[in-house]
Amino acid sequence: MAKRRNVADQAAEQPARSSAERKFPYEVLKANCMKLFRVTSSTFIGATIGMESGAYTIAEMQSIVKGWLKKEVKE
Repeated sequence: MAKRRNVADQAAEQPARSSAERKFPYEVLKANCMKLFRVTSSTFIGATIGMESGAYTIAEMQSIVKGWLKKEVKE
């Protein structure tokens, strides 16, 4: 019997495609944020405030998370 692979495994193995890259619902990306982006769920949520209702490519979300991590903390 073939073992079913989860979405994060499939997404991580897919080569990057330009504008035709597959989009995933926010909740799927959030559920797999540690595996896909190497960040905790609290970091992922902080980086994506206001984006909860969309679907995004992995590359798109990676860019958003990296950009958020590079921001300086306001005192």
